[in-house]
Amino acid sequence: MIKRICQTISVLKHGLLLLLLLCSHSILRAQQKTHIVSGKITLTRLGDDLSGTSINVKGKMESTTTNSLGEFKLETTLPVTLIISRVNYGPQEITITDTIPISTLLTEGNNNLNEIVVVSYGTKKAKDITSAVSTFNAAQAREIPGAEFGQKLQGRVSGVQINMANGRPGQGIDMRIRGAASLSGGYQPLIVVDGQILSGADSRNGDMNLINPDDIETFTVLKDAAAAALYGSRAANGVILITTKQAKVGRTTVGINSYYGWQNVPNKGRPKMMNANEFATYMKGFYEDKIKYEGYTRGIPDDYANPDQYGEGTNWYDALLRSAPMQNYSLNVSSGSDKIISSSTMTFFDQDGVLLNTSLKRYAFRTNNEYRPTDQIKIGLNISPTYQIEKNTRNYTDGNRQILANATAASPLKPIYNSDGSFNSNVSSFGMSNLNNPVQQLLLANAQYKTLRLLGNAYIDIALLQNLHIRSSVNGDMASYQQDNYQGTMYGIGLGASTIPRPTSNSTAAHSSYDYVSWLNENIITYNLKIKDHKIDLMGGFSSQKWSREFRNINGSNFANDAIYWISGAAVTSGSDNKEAWSMSSIFGRLNYDFKGKYLLTGTLRRDGSSRFGPSSKYASFPSVSAGWIISEEDFLKKNNLISFLKLRASYGETGNNNIGNYTMVTNVSASNYVFGNTLTPGFALGTGLGNSQVTWESSSQMDIGLDMNFFNNRIIFSYDYYNKNTSDLLYPISLPYESGFTNLQMNVAKLRMWGHEFSISSRNLVGDFEWTTDVNLSLMQNKLSQLPPNTPFIGNNTTYAGYNRTVLDGPIGQFFGYVFDGVYMTQEEFNTQPKHATSTLGSVRMKDIDNNGVIDANDRTLIGNPNPKYNYGITNTFRYKGFDLNIVCYGQGGNQIMNTNRADWTNLDGVMNVNKDMMNRWRSIDNPGNGKVPSTRNGSTELYRLANSSWVESGNFFTIKNIALGYTFNQKFLKYLKSARLYASIQQAFVFTSYSGMNPEANSTKDNITGVYGQDLSTFPIPRTFMIGANINF
Repeated sequence: MIKRICQTISVLKHGLLLLLLLCSHSILRAQQKTHIVSGKITLTRLGDDLSGTSINVKGKMESTTTNSLGEFKLETTLPVTLIISRVNYGPQEITITDTIPISTLLTEGNNNLNEIVVVSYGTKKAKDITSAVSTFNAAQAREIPGAEFGQKLQGRVSGVQINMANGRPGQGIDMRIRGAASLSGGYQPLIVVDGQILSGADSRNGDMNLINPDDIETFTVLKDAAAAALYGSRAANGVILITTKQAKVGRTTVGINSYYGWQNVPNKGRPKMMNANEFATYMKGFYEDKIKYEGYTRGIPDDYANPDQYGEGTNWYDALLRSAPMQNYSLNVSSGSDKIISSSTMTFFDQDGVLLNTSLKRYAFRTNNEYRPTDQIKIGLNISPTYQIEKNTRNYTDGNRQILANATAASPLKPIYNSDGSFNSNVSSFGMSNLNNPVQQLLLANAQYKTLRLLGNAYIDIALLQNLHIRSSVNGDMASYQQDNYQGTMYGIGLGASTIPRPTSNSTAAHSSYDYVSWLNENIITYNLKIKDHKIDLMGGFSSQKWSREFRNINGSNFANDAIYWISGAAVTSGSDNKEAWSMSSIFGRLNYDFKGKYLLTGTLRRDGSSRFGPSSKYASFPSVSAGWIISEEDFLKKNNLISFLKLRASYGETGNNNIGNYTMVTNVSASNYVFGNTLTPGFALGTGLGNSQVTWESSSQMDIGLDMNFFNNRIIFSYDYYNKNTSDLLYPISLPYESGFTNLQMNVAKLRMWGHEFSISSRNLVGDFEWTTDVNLSLMQNKLSQLPPNTPFIGNNTTYAGYNRTVLDGPIGQFFGYVFDGVYMTQEEFNTQPKHATSTLGSVRMKDIDNNGVIDANDRTLIGNPNPKYNYGITNTFRYKGFDLNIVCYGQGGNQIMNTNRADWTNLDGVMNVNKDMMNRWRSIDNPGNGKVPSTRNGSTELYRLANSSWVESGNFFTIKNIALGYTFNQKFLKYLKSARLYASIQQAFVFTSYSGMNPEANSTKDNITGVYGQDLSTFPIPRTFMIGANINF
């Protein structure tokens, strides 16, 4: 892989040399006499860094920025019109006819109508955008720590649902834009970094976890199809455009960003399992009831005979947790002249997980460089390598029957260590399942995941004429991934999906690795034309992409000694490998039409061709059209003192999803041994799925109506969108008869509809020395499955122990499915007169008889909850007083439920594991009936209570104060050698308000499968509260 990366860098260098040679044939402009224009820019808000104000020459590619004193110099021709702009300040235009220095004051304002926004394959002024697009500056969330950039967006953008699904370092973010557009093709958005489409290792959309947050300058979220249609078959789930930090012309800066934090798991929501005294008391009663009602004759076991001998005992869950540090150090060096601009960032990020022996380290570097030999030519080379090491973060820790689940099951009567300091390998009391020591498991776990990723991008942009540009780019995205895992004989875990882990008798090791390479070439031409009141922008392009991956896996077992864990030392070895690839070619274009600066029209078209589809469906087209009317430019509103800006938008577009798998159209063949003549002979066998050459693209059509309004000289900014999104030709595996030799056939058979409303408002409440701004966004959303294949009543697993999610026609996706809990048979009369299950007895659980046939059975299971939020919202308040600033970010969602699937174990009444404290109030007799919510422990009657039922389902509503940050920016006059300096302290995940009894109301045990275990809490990796201090210093 290292050799391949070196070859890639060589190709990029030769490509850059070729581009330079091409540039040598360009016609240089005639030289005109130039003058030095200078001046000083001051700001109305005291304490703000005076550097970084943009000075642009109107109509030319000449610009500079102010220094730390607010001064600037610019060489240009006279006369000249300067456009002076800065984020959060109103822009100014000044015409200069001589070389006398100017002085001007920028006034605060959040009128960003002239702000340049990155859109699909280009840029636009914010006021000219006719589709649903949201932008966010990463500097506004610099106090939010973490390895994933999605944490910075949470609660900041309407229409985007971002949840911390779990607390694994670098892996917890679950992100959706206007819901999920596929049942099986994933729902994460497409990521585009500086125009480079990321493909990722799984052949779906790019891996968000390996994007360094410190590199990011701005985000643009493309929410509707009209905004995203130029990305065609990869844009059904929306698009996030990321712009990384670029150097500014005329400015040299060395910046340091560092923070250090401590992570702790709050007490609220931790599993409330019985302590030693409670468990011994519970188990004593358990055996007393067995003796009384079941004829048990062996007496009460010694472990439980005297509960008073025990105190708190061992809290196994708490024993797995720790206070964990997190630290980040980033250095950015940037400089810019009229010929060369360069920005380089080096970052080291180190996060220990709050679970023992878990961690993530990341080493990242990015360099963005652009050379401008003339005003007509720009040549760029961007390179970004990332090396990441994860330890015990992907397997074994959380999830069904993993270490965290084992911790809640272990006996609190047993200690972690023996008296000699060795691990106590037996943590089961009498009668319990043979459980393993979870602390031992976690401390001896040895699973490392190493990733080396390289992003490269080389481009040339030539202005053939003043209004005609061509741009060509070559993009590379490649990575080498390696996973090593060793389980020694002392590890003591045998993983299984349906049984409690058992001790292993043999040591095992696994090594897997893969390399992937993605090449993308894009060529674009743009033409701008203005004739009187008519302005036309044309763009056309074509692209081609090739993605390939090689995978290797080696396994070993029966090692002679745990100290020698190389697979070559294993007595038994096995291995496998495979290769896969796909390719795509595309043409695309866009037309922007502007009449009088108030009537706007945009049309786009992309046509994709993919190797994943058969000859009859290899190509698909994705059109869009959008229009805007800037009503505030009409004469009847121009002099209105209330409304500063008013725009009406409408759009329609189509996007797609090509994530169907690389070889769905064909029947796969794999190696398979068979016996021939009493000899094991290597051969081949067909796969279980029958290929379908007629399978086609999943297609989404979306309509959007929007309104943008600014009030009171842009002090209040309001935006509203309504959308209706229909996704058709959704893939679903159709079951085949056994005699066919195959189990299923993938077909385009389902349809899904999503619709909703989005509101956002930004207000400058107070201005002056004390400033207060508020940003609020609210999203209302719904979805339903509008079509299923014939003879298919639902999507989901029909087994009683696993089929907890079900999607039915005209219902939302992934609803919870199970019994409706109806209490306990409290009296003999209730038992005699109420419907019963085959295992029911007096004191056992009672479920509702949904089909009213007098019998409780699997046919009485029904829909018992909806994991899809009906709304989410974000509230951000920022306060500034001179050099001080206070930022409070809040996020919430509601209208959904969570299935706490942990209760299958926490309420197990068979005496085989520790249980929740609520089980103390179980039914024991008519005279001691408990609280009416917990049945008896009587043998043979407890199974129904362990099956999915409505008592597992809780409200998912929550309100979280995500981040509180207090900072101080030093006044420039006190900084002798620094351009700026800021110190801050923050609390991440400060407060969570929810009725959910679990640890994390944002829990979601899956990030891609929305029909499998969506919305379930399966012992997820706990989310910590983080206390942090940091500094931003610029030289």
